[in-house]
Amino acid sequence: SFPNAPRTLDLDILLYGDVRLNTPELTIPHPRMHERAFVIFPLQEIDENITIPLIGDIAKIAKELDPKIAKRITL
Repeated sequence: SFPNAPRTLDLDILLYGDVRLNTPELTIPHPRMHERAFVIFPLQEIDENITIPLIGDIAKIAKELDPKIAKRITL
């Protein structure tokens, strides 16, 4: 296996409370979640007051992202 190899299921653990973890297998919080509008905008809807450990306040992070990048879909 190699980094980003094809896989049946890809599950990213973004947050786990205030846990901070950095191992070869897992990093919490996810190291690039603050760069991903498709992560930040839905997370902000769930909890607009959340602070992401080591990264910061979600409202400030959201202001730095383009909302057009994340497309809302209705199921």
